[in-house]
Amino acid sequence: MNKNETKVVVLGDSNVDILVRLPDRNQPIITDHKYAPPELHGGGTAANVAVSLARLGVPVSFMGSVGADNYGHWVEEDFKREGIEISGLQMVEDAFTVMVMALIEPNGERLIYVWPPTGGAHNHFTLNEIDLSSWPSAKWLHTTGICLRGKPVRETVLAAMVEARKLGWEVSLDLNLRTESWGLNPETQEIFERAIGLSDVVFGNAEEEILPLSKKRSLESAVKGLCENKRVIIARQGSEGALICTPDGLFHSPALQVKVVDTLGAGDAFNAGFIAAQITGADVAEASKRGNETAALKIQYSGARGLPKR
Repeated sequence: MNKNETKVVVLGDSNVDILVRLPDRNQPIITDHKYAPPELHGGGTAANVAVSLARLGVPVSFMGSVGADNYGHWVEEDFKREGIEISGLQMVEDAFTVMVMALIEPNGERLIYVWPPTGGAHNHFTLNEIDLSSWPSAKWLHTTGICLRGKPVRETVLAAMVEARKLGWEVSLDLNLRTESWGLNPETQEIFERAIGLSDVVFGNAEEEILPLSKKRSLESAVKGLCENKRVIIARQGSEGALICTPDGLFHSPALQVKVVDTLGAGDAFNAGFIAAQITGADVAEASKRGNETAALKIQYSGARGLPKR
């Protein structure tokens, strides 16, 4: 795919996920037992949305940075396999591609390690000579709060959001606060508020992101406060669906009841389904329904990118 075909540009993080399925430690060690080999998958909240959009048939480009290392080159080739346009992907010499290592117990419990814990290559992305107008058919920019904490990527994201709005694009932000890992100090709160102010659509987990960021006690008050009668706020509620606030009012979009295999990446799939519907003319209610349908399809498969390919 070339830049002229792109409808959505995704700006943000990309990494590798390394999954190791552990043996049952309550069972005796068998020397000739064949253990499941480690699995290498693509990851990153923004990259997951880009891949999901591509699998939904949306022409998509990815902008971001990875390390000039083996994993960075693997990410590059993985994007190509998915049919994603990557002229905006930068290779960084002095930083590493982030690895998310998941040790999975037989009962499905996961122990997650992130390396490096800070200073990953995605934090080093700059626009340099990249001009959003060089994607002539694009009409949507999606980005992530993961890239609102480090420098210089934070300034890059905010500048891209400003430019996209000048071009008349829709702009969406997935909060990805990760307060359990990094907290939420006043400076970070102010940066997120600036990004929300530049967004037409804001996605976030109801309990973990929308409520803490809004400082409100009720979810209804939280989404109304962030909406400000200017933008769409989507508070994802897992198996309960999503509470959506628009300038026209508040409504609930129910989740589909399906057999759950793995919820990892469900929010990213929801985002992709919503965006894919909106760029083809669907209203917010229909797009929210499509988001829930896409998430329901994803959770029936294992892995953050479990959405089937077309």
